[in-house]
This record gives sequence, structure tokens and C-alpha cells, in this order.
Amino acid sequence: MLNKTATTDVARVLAELVDTALADDWDEDGPTMALLWESSENPDDLRVAVKRLEGAIEDELAPMGELGDYLAVAHSTVTRWPPPELRARSDGAPIRITVAVDSESELGVVRHRNGATEWFGAIGLPVVELIRSGLRLEPGNSV
Repeated sequence: MLNKTATTDVARVLAELVDTALADDWDEDGPTMALLWESSENPDDLRVAVKRLEGAIEDELAPMGELGDYLAVAHSTVTRWPPPELRARSDGAPIRITVAVDSESELGVVRHRNGATEWFGAIGLPVVELIRSGLRLEPGNSV
């Protein structure tokens, strides 16, 4: 039986982990992606890979999509020009936008330079659609 609370928690935990890890990284040159997966049938055997993207997200996702199923994927970038859906959260200063996607949900967090964070729900960001179309996201064995 699918436990939606546990599934949703996967995306939130990964988003929080990536946002916190990158809280002091304000490099606008390239986004970072994190992948979370179970490496065996044991639900406690979780793995995380973090990669600074060097090319277009579609090109970076292509080889990863052939490797298997993921529990969640997070994408984090620093920008002064957020998408229209998040523009009200920006004052023109750089902000870090981190979104996480799992099999059931997507959510994100905006981090400001002063450390303040604002969580947001599914708003149809293009990066979410790219992740969903490029990778298989499955609930974990523990859910």
C-alpha cells in the first residue's frame, strides 16, 4: 500500500538537505542536481549523488535516466531572474531556488542571501517537467 506521507517526505527531505548544503554557495554559473535512490532491497540502503551540472539539464539527465529508478531528484540554482511564478519572492538580489521531485509530489524552497527561506508547492516550473520526463521516479521499498 502506498503511503503518500512518506513519499512526500522524501522530496521535502532531499530539498532541505540540498538547500542546507548549498546555503553558502552563491555561484550563479551552474546549477546542482542531487539524486536519491535505494541501492538494494533494503530500504535503509539509501544513496545520494550530487553533481554540478556542466551542460543543459536535458543532456545531463539522459545518461542518468538509463541507470534506473530514483526516489527523488533535487535541482538547485542561484539566479537574479526567477521564473514568473517565483518573481514575487525576489527583490532583484540573487536567490537560490531548490526544487525536489518524487513519484507523488514536487516542492521547493527559495533561499535569500540573508538566510531566510520560503517553501512553495507545485507550481509547474519547467525544470520539474524536465526531471519528470527524463527520469523514472518510484516510491521506495519502505513506503
